[in-house]
Amino acid sequence: MTDKQKKNQNQKFLDGALWMIAMRWLMRIIGLISTIILARLLTPADFGIVALALIVVGLLEILSWTAVDLALIREQDPTREHYDTAWTIQIIQGIVIAYALIYLAPYASIYFDEPLINNVIQLLALRTLITSFQNIAIVDFRKNLNFAADFRFNIYKKIFSFFIVVSLAFTLKSYWALVLGMLASALIEVIISYLMHSFRPKISLALTSEIWSFSQWILFSRIGYFLNQKTDQFIIGGESNTEAMGFYHMSTELATMPASEVVMPMRRAFFPNFSKVAHLPEEYKNSILKVIGIISILIFPVGVGVSAISEDFVLLVLGDQWRESIPVIQTLAFFSIASALSSSMELLLLVSGRGDLSTIESWLQLVVLFPAVWYAAHYVGIYEVALVRTIVASTFVFLMMFFLTRATPVKFISLLGLIWRPALASIIMFFVVKVCHIYDINIVIRLIMDITIGVISFFCSLLFLWLISGRVHGIERDLFLKILTLFRFHNKV
Repeated sequence: MTDKQKKNQNQKFLDGALWMIAMRWLMRIIGLISTIILARLLTPADFGIVALALIVVGLLEILSWTAVDLALIREQDPTREHYDTAWTIQIIQGIVIAYALIYLAPYASIYFDEPLINNVIQLLALRTLITSFQNIAIVDFRKNLNFAADFRFNIYKKIFSFFIVVSLAFTLKSYWALVLGMLASALIEVIISYLMHSFRPKISLALTSEIWSFSQWILFSRIGYFLNQKTDQFIIGGESNTEAMGFYHMSTELATMPASEVVMPMRRAFFPNFSKVAHLPEEYKNSILKVIGIISILIFPVGVGVSAISEDFVLLVLGDQWRESIPVIQTLAFFSIASALSSSMELLLLVSGRGDLSTIESWLQLVVLFPAVWYAAHYVGIYEVALVRTIVASTFVFLMMFFLTRATPVKFISLLGLIWRPALASIIMFFVVKVCHIYDINIVIRLIMDITIGVISFFCSLLFLWLISGRVHGIERDLFLKILTLFRFHNKV
């Protein structure tokens, strides 16, 4: 690959990542506004009922997930038959899941000891069926690195969803607003997919075996990943009431949102970009190190920062009725860091064709997590569940790092070198914010001051750690050089 091609590839990756981050953050801002409104209109029990239903729906969806979108992205020269087969598999998957949800709904309501989720799950089965008819060709937006179109597609459906759910919440003032909102959003998503792409798929199973040969390891990995992500909520749902479930579900959403909304959009840009350089060892290694470095500098201060300001944020935004969620959010914010790191490395394993390693990590973690979470939920409470969840996830980050070194040209010591400085700088930031915290001022001003102090202390700490480390080449060097360049330009202006 020539220098010009490398530059163009890097620019495409950067543009794609920026588009995805912009999309996800705009979507999350809309979602956060929606959450704030809904938290004021609905009760924790309302959120708990829907959260329980979504655990069942999500489990069945992941059990039949075939990753047809990733298969199409990975295919260098897909034919119409590839798209038609992928769309047909998608529909079959939707039909199977919908039928299974209707059948299992009564049993789920018995397990969770909540009769109300029976009808909720059965209605959400219709949402799954509707979504399966989405135009498969919108995967071209990512495959062809047309992230602007992907941005528009996701924003359009999010805006429509926002107005529908909020309107229903003001009208119904119950959990049915969330359920009917999801149903309407699914229908809008399908309509938009056909309006934005001219491709019209047809029923075909011609290339089923080819797509499945790629998807099988991803399927097993995704099942393990999903169970890891939802085991805590599944057990709490069985051991506690819907109000406790509502508190835990909201805590998880708020604690993991900032870090996940940095990583998830970059994951969408990862796969098509890294697939193009995975066969070039040196280029692939440099790209991995650069991306892990960027992610570390973003997610460590974000996750630790959420923990530091969670009390004021919850009381200001959600209200006093959500006070019990504060210690849970403070703990799960650290879990979000570990989860984001593992999620990033998991996708790199898939790009490298080592989905087996990702699968092993997911299931090993589940074996450790399940009994520990069950014990905490049964004998202690939701805070201890959050603590166990965080400790287990943090421990398994190191196993994922080890697996990544087996699947790619990257060395373990190089990964540690990228992570330790942002991690330590974030810890310093946490204590600085707590020391400088002023209690006897307006909560809004206090929150703004804490965030400002946190940002400044993080970057000062990161700069100091980078300097005493010998000014090593890496993302810190690129970051500070960029800041100096902007500062000099500003002075000239």
